[in-house]
Amino acid sequence: MKRKKWISILLIFVLVSAIFFLVERDGKTKEKNVVMIVKIIDSTNDFWTSTIKGANMAAKEYGISLTVLGPDAETKYEEQGAMIQEAIAMKPDAIVLSPASYTETPEYAEKIEDAGIELILMDSVMEKEMGSCVVATDNVDAGKKMGNYIVENFSEDVNIGVVGHVQGSSTAIEREEGLRAGLGDLAENIVDTVFCDSDYRKAYKVTKEMLKAHPEINVIAGLNEYSSVGAARAVIALGLEDEVHMIGFDSSLKEVEFLESEVFEAIVVQKPLNMGYLAVENTVRILQKKDVPQYIDSGSVLITKETMYTPENQKLLFPI
Repeated sequence: MKRKKWISILLIFVLVSAIFFLVERDGKTKEKNVVMIVKIIDSTNDFWTSTIKGANMAAKEYGISLTVLGPDAETKYEEQGAMIQEAIAMKPDAIVLSPASYTETPEYAEKIEDAGIELILMDSVMEKEMGSCVVATDNVDAGKKMGNYIVENFSEDVNIGVVGHVQGSSTAIEREEGLRAGLGDLAENIVDTVFCDSDYRKAYKVTKEMLKAHPEINVIAGLNEYSSVGAARAVIALGLEDEVHMIGFDSSLKEVEFLESEVFEAIVVQKPLNMGYLAVENTVRILQKKDVPQYIDSGSVLITKETMYTPENQKLLFPI
């Protein structure tokens, strides 16, 4: 009798163990592992630090393991490519990628899908369409907001200089495209476009050179945090704050200071915290085999000194 009892207990133990094994194999209790590869890890850049914070918030809420990788400069697409290969070797359930190059990153990104790993794009896209979902600012729309502001606030004899970030990146291409669309006929008044490779010092340098070569420029549009802040510092160094009107992009503390002091007349603010959170949240949904939109706009708003103190805009300017 005792022998039958022990056999029954053993059978129950084996059955329970088998159930736990099957549940874990099906991914119902196993912790999901996600690697996020951003364009740059830079503690001085509020956009990317906020994006990573949003991603970590979602990871904590949804109970997933999140590893964040990224080079120390947005132009280092080869270094980011090596990180993609490193991430593939980690065999995660998904990789969230912010492509450093529109043309060069696809060859690395293809290896993610070839390895059977879910690919989600964040912030930027590539010349080759891939990935289960894209979470990003609608950069054409954001650029249009800048162009519309110039049309509404300046005369037809305006002369515009554009300070872009990384030439050939999808965000730079789309923001300038949107800026020109928003300007309409005034797009002909763009005197020069320069690029700073997302480096504050280079933005300062190329802006000074542009203004010396084209002293008629009286409006400057910066297309990301680096280009906007560097350009503003150049304008201040040249003593042209009263002559050159500026519109920035992104919302670092320095840009908010420039808006308050009227160095900037307006800034287009992305929602990086929202972007990082949505990227991870929708990665989880994809891993759960749920339907998600192919494209998710994380949003942008144009803010002026007059509108910066509203409760809604204060939350955007100071999201943490």
